[in-house]
Amino acid sequence: MAATPESVSSFVKSCLEKGIGRSEIAAALEAGGWSVREAQTALEAFAESALPVPVPRKRASSSPRDAFLNLLSIAMLYKAVFATGAILFVLIDRWLPQPGEYALFTLGILRWAAAALIVALPILAAVRIAIGRDIARNPLARMTPIYRFLAYLTLLIAALVMAGDLIAVIISFLAGDITARFVLKALVVLVLCGGVYLWYASDMRREESLGRQGAAGLAAGVPAAPAWRGWLSAAGAALAGLALVAALWLIGNPVLARQLFLDGRRVADLQRLQLSLENYHKRHDALPETLEQLRADPGTYVERTADPVTGAAYGYTRIDPRTYELSATFDQPTPDDEREMWNRDLFFKHRAGFQTFTITVPRGDEKRPEQEPALVPGGVDS
Repeated sequence: MAATPESVSSFVKSCLEKGIGRSEIAAALEAGGWSVREAQTALEAFAESALPVPVPRKRASSSPRDAFLNLLSIAMLYKAVFATGAILFVLIDRWLPQPGEYALFTLGILRWAAAALIVALPILAAVRIAIGRDIARNPLARMTPIYRFLAYLTLLIAALVMAGDLIAVIISFLAGDITARFVLKALVVLVLCGGVYLWYASDMRREESLGRQGAAGLAAGVPAAPAWRGWLSAAGAALAGLALVAALWLIGNPVLARQLFLDGRRVADLQRLQLSLENYHKRHDALPETLEQLRADPGTYVERTADPVTGAAYGYTRIDPRTYELSATFDQPTPDDEREMWNRDLFFKHRAGFQTFTITVPRGDEKRPEQEPALVPGGVDS
């Protein structure tokens, strides 16, 4: 509901003071180029009264509480929509993977999105309940300037995102580069932004209708929201909830995730040891007797030669001038998903427990041979 210009308000007030009828004032404003809606809004600024002077109606205004609740509500909504979209994008990527694509960052994205939804959804629900109570006590609270500003800003952002989404789809189609994965992601963006747009567009239509009715219309009763808004709200909450469940399922047990992370550090340590041993061999044409000898060499210093958790030294045995063994104890077997970061070096694929890897230093510019890890019988250190 736009603010009435001061000149129009002064004109209407002066006319009412002189006893001119409202229909005549409206006709005069329309003759002066003002729209019917603007004329009605200007007249509604003054209540009908038997007093000889116009009585101004109370207008909706924003209190610090209104600003806090509405800003927090819109921020949590943005966070929930973005997190839901991020989870759906990851699900699409896992369902339709690109050749050679690793899932290095997907777990991190899922953890962030799940945490965002766990925090944002309850806060959003609580804030919306608080705003609903305020509106029940004072229907004018639904027309506060801060809410109208945020609602129209959200409509603008949603419209721009949807337009950009459709433009991207058309460009990909014209270029012949459209894929099922791309279409699904574009559909996710369209559904999420479209839902937000429909919700706030409906709210603004109701707000404008109530604004035209004025305080008398509000006193007669606030019209019920369209039934589809309830379905839209429930569908949005269900989609966010399902996305959260899917994210938590993919993330898995936090204890298992911690063990896999530590196993990844052990593999990284073994890889560094392998590179340092190869550099040592290039410098001395021989392998060191112990890892301490490797660390003592300034050109092949390696920072960590022990397990990051137990502190037990990694096993190292020199077999011949070019062949050696590295060993470590792992908490979990390497996951089967070849897209996970744990499987970037399949040579260090391992079982749970004590594991030994036999490695041969390549000759000159020779590439490292595709070796199979030497598994300790039983695979688990009992």
